[in-house]
Amino acid sequence: MNIIIIGGSRGIGKAAAKELIRDGHRVLLTGRDETTLINTQKELQAGTLILPLDVTQPDSAEKLLEFTKRENFLAEGLILNAAKFPDQKTARSVIQPEPEELLSILDANLVSHYRLARTFLPQLPQYGRIIIIGSTAGIRSDKGGIYGISKWALRSYAYNLREEAKQYNIGVSLINPGGTFTETRKKEHDEDTSLLETSDLGVLIATQFRLSKQAVIEELSIRPITGDSY
Repeated sequence: MNIIIIGGSRGIGKAAAKELIRDGHRVLLTGRDETTLINTQKELQAGTLILPLDVTQPDSAEKLLEFTKRENFLAEGLILNAAKFPDQKTARSVIQPEPEELLSILDANLVSHYRLARTFLPQLPQYGRIIIIGSTAGIRSDKGGIYGISKWALRSYAYNLREEAKQYNIGVSLINPGGTFTETRKKEHDEDTSLLETSDLGVLIATQFRLSKQAVIEELSIRPITGDSY
C-alpha cells in the first residue's frame, strides 16, 4: 500500500514508517524541517518519498495532493500524526495561556487534520484507512491544559469521521498514546521505563494495515505501566 505519514520525519511517525516499510508498504513522509526529512529518508530507504510541509498552512492539503499526483503516489492510507505542544510554563492551565495560543494549538492539532482528511478521503480507495494519533490527554479530565482541549476535540472529530467514512468503506482509527519517549522527552538513563517507546506506537499503527480489509480498530489507548506522567 501507499501510505502518507503526516509528521513522519521523527518520533512516532518515523517509528511507524519503519514498521510499514518492513511490511512492504511504500511511504510518503511530511514534516516542517527539510533537513530532518532528508536524514530520515536516507536512514529508511531510497524509495521513501518526502515532502517538506507545514500542515497549518491553508493550502497544505492541496500541495500534498498535487505532489502525490506528480509522483503517481495513489494514497491508500493516511496517518495524521502532526501535533503542536503549548508553552511548558503554562501547559497544565486553561486560564493562563493567551487565546491566541489556544487557537494556534487547535489549528495544528485539529484543523490541519480536518483539512487533510477532507481532501484525501475522496482519493482513498475502498478499504483505505485513516489513522489519527490522539492522546490520553483527550481522555483524562484533569491537567490537560489547552493541549488536552485540542485532543478532546480531535477525539470527537475522529468519532464523527469514523461514522461518515463508513459509506465509503474507509476505516478510521484513533490511537491515544500516553507519555512517550521522543526527541523532546528523552530518557534519563538507559534503563528508564517511565514512558512508552516510539516503537510501541509504530507496531500499533502498522497493525492496522495487517488486519483483514473489513476490520477496523475504532479506538485504542496505550499508557506506560506506571501510568501517565504529568
